[in-house]
Amino acid sequence: MRYLYTLGLFFFLIPTLVHAQCPSTVVNINTASKTTLESLEHIGEATAQKIIDYRASNPFQTIEDIKKASDYITDARYEDIASCITVGDTATSTADTAATSSTPSVAAPPSGGGTTYVPPPTTLSITISGAQTAVLEVPFRLSARVTTKSGTADQSARIVWSFGDGSASEGIVAEKTYRYAGTYLVTAMASDGSASARGELVVTAAPAQVRLLPVSGDGITVANDAHERLDLSGWRLLSGIGSFRIPDGTTILPEAATLFPYAITNLPRAADAALVYPDGIIAARTAPAAPVAGVVEASAQPSAPADSSYEVQTVRNDATPPVALTSVSGTAHEEAVLAPTATVETAAVGAVSAARAEAAPSASAPPSGGLLHSPWILGLLGVIATAGGGFILL
Repeated sequence: MRYLYTLGLFFFLIPTLVHAQCPSTVVNINTASKTTLESLEHIGEATAQKIIDYRASNPFQTIEDIKKASDYITDARYEDIASCITVGDTATSTADTAATSSTPSVAAPPSGGGTTYVPPPTTLSITISGAQTAVLEVPFRLSARVTTKSGTADQSARIVWSFGDGSASEGIVAEKTYRYAGTYLVTAMASDGSASARGELVVTAAPAQVRLLPVSGDGITVANDAHERLDLSGWRLLSGIGSFRIPDGTTILPEAATLFPYAITNLPRAADAALVYPDGIIAARTAPAAPVAGVVEASAQPSAPADSSYEVQTVRNDATPPVALTSVSGTAHEEAVLAPTATVETAAVGAVSAARAEAAPSASAPPSGGLLHSPWILGLLGVIATAGGGFILL
């Protein structure tokens, strides 16, 4: 009796032990070939083909989704193979692709319940996108794309940037502003679990080769002297007390100039204008600031060429008496009277005043030598001299 009981228990456990056996490796039901799927318990040729056909348009997000591929895979049969299967990375491996009749597409977002398990990648690669030149004082952007071994984008990877000058940043997109010229090695480190990757980009930072042409009546002209395009996004034009922000995307071609008309910028017309970096530092400006109103510097006056006509306008300085500079027309050999600068003019006025004070006769003092030149005084002196002579003879 005991023998029969033991024998019955043994035959009862045999199916369980058989069902609990798994292939030598866990089977990825998203990428496994038809032959590999047939190595699973309860999965025959027909069921394996149904699994392949189903995952072609609906990649498995959880191992439990295998029950959706065939009604034959009941809850009980699923429990027998649950420990032997995985969804792994949804991309198809090279070996399994050759053995399957169709290629699974990229995994779609899960549509039902259940927990999605995505194992961390074992291999990563990173690609940096961005310009290899940077303009000093101007921010420029870099971006990185991290992919797994199969080429799928890894959105969960952590990216740390190093810009080569001691500064760092983190994220898929990085923004950097260099203050000093030089060549820098920019690196991006990506990590996801135990997998990591490193990308590099050499960036050369240099000042902008930009200048402002003399201000015209139409507007302000910006010239790009570099051999590369110059992006003026976020830069500003200053004129007088006005400020104009240059729209994003405004770019000047290499060795070209662009006019910014007053009709568009609405800037006040002024003799001096400036081009300013996005951070407020002046990148270029026109001639030095306009002189003080009413004062014309002598050094700034152009000399008249030989045998050419010129004209000198009347200049009035409210701080000093008006200088009589009536408009004069003539040729180059005529002498033009120019208004001095504020410093020269003040000194000149003082010198002229002193000279006039010395030259002007005093109202109370008689003219020098006036008594000796009077005929009456000379006659009186003659009489006194004659009388004195007769007194001596006596």
